[in-house]
Amino acid sequence: MAEFEINGKQYRSGKLDAMKQFHVSRRVAPILPTLLPIFLKLAGVHRGDSGNGGASSAIEIVAELAGPFADGLAAMSDQDAEYIIGTCLSVVSRQQGSAWAPVWSGTQNTLMFDDMDLGVMLPIVVHVIRDNLGNFIQGLLTSQLSSATAEA
Repeated sequence: MAEFEINGKQYRSGKLDAMKQFHVSRRVAPILPTLLPIFLKLAGVHRGDSGNGGASSAIEIVAELAGPFADGLAAMSDQDAEYIIGTCLSVVSRQQGSAWAPVWSGTQNTLMFDDMDLGVMLPIVVHVIRDNLGNFIQGLLTSQLSSATAEA
């Protein structure tokens, strides 16, 4: 279980069961090729492999690769996008005083808080994907980074 804050609100994410992890990962897989170059280039910036270094270089890398990432998202079917979002939000709660309330109604397929917009929803989904699929994605990154280093 992971806790995090977005816009001054505390959230708690749980674990997806293994089958939901599988179904989310296979729906996210088409955009992973657009994410891997971003992660690999950012890893180079953090190691000092890029010529510029620092935050400005990281911003330039993200800006350079934002187009392919946006294209990957745009190519995703509405059904796949809604599955990923609904499944990820289904394991998230928001702190309300001393209690925690679910942020997603699976029966109504809707957010439970009116103040949650795209700027809140997508970072939550990213947190859940990272927490639930991080080892899988890290394995991909490690193998890609090893291949890139071997070729150099």
